[in-house]
Amino acid sequence: MATIGKQLMSIVCIGIILVAGAVGCRRGTGTEVDAGWQGVKAQPNSVEAHLQLAKAYYQAEKYNDAYIHAKRAFELDPGSFEAAYELGRICLKLTAPEDGQQWIDKALKINPQSAEAYELRGRLTMASGKPEEAVSDFRRALQIDPQLPVAYLNLVTAYKAAGNKGAALSAAAQAVAVSPDEAAAHFAYGDILELADRQEEAEEQYRTAIKLQDDFAPAKLRLATILTSQKRHLQEARQLAKEAQRIDPGDGTAEAIAAWALVLMGEEHQGLTELQHAARSHPFNHIIWLRFAQALKKAGYDEQAKKAATVAIRVAPRRR
Repeated sequence: MATIGKQLMSIVCIGIILVAGAVGCRRGTGTEVDAGWQGVKAQPNSVEAHLQLAKAYYQAEKYNDAYIHAKRAFELDPGSFEAAYELGRICLKLTAPEDGQQWIDKALKINPQSAEAYELRGRLTMASGKPEEAVSDFRRALQIDPQLPVAYLNLVTAYKAAGNKGAALSAAAQAVAVSPDEAAAHFAYGDILELADRQEEAEEQYRTAIKLQDDFAPAKLRLATILTSQKRHLQEARQLAKEAQRIDPGDGTAEAIAAWALVLMGEEHQGLTELQHAARSHPFNHIIWLRFAQALKKAGYDEQAKKAATVAIRVAPRRR
């Protein structure tokens, strides 16, 4: 038991080292950026050439470079809707939503009937922490184009952020009606149904999402979470969580759910081993630490469970 306690504290130390030593990495420019530069060199005053290079940089996740060339395109043609829209899209990635809103306002002056521009302005408004205002933008986008699935999905998110669960549920149902073959629509509907404590219906939506898109990791993880919380179909839950982990390791939550399913099936030793690995790999995920504490307590390691719970409190996000 003392050994387990030492291992818990060593995991935290490892996590601190990992975070302190983390460095950002940038994707290579790739052939698209190279081709874009060739276009700009051949036609330095071409709006289209600068836009193509901006989009190439955007795909390469080099948003500052993308902004430079999208802005150059707009300077060359202040009447370019595409350039203004691209600048708004880039600002969202640069976490500069207020600047992005200004660019989208310019785009809407050029084309006031663009559903895509209203939808993007909604996302920028959401990023500014104003979900109620974002609702208006998404609804305006849908007035212009009632078949714009992404606007329905983001409308669900905005209503949810604004605390209007009823409206969010209605919007999610509409998203499914408009896009019955879109896994993301069914996932969004399932998410709101869960909030409404309609677990059985939520499970049905997640299963539909998985049927439509087998590599939809979030739906697999949510379904696994429901099954483990209800302590049923545990083998299926473990398989779903492991598949979600394989598709997208994310923050380690899928690994922890797969391990917790083992604990619930009575395989506590292996479950604890896997939970410890998840905590070591993701030392600042407080949910994993809470699950680890729960598993330790269930196995009779009360002192170690307290230590794990203490770590969970330490690394949990703080509310303002």
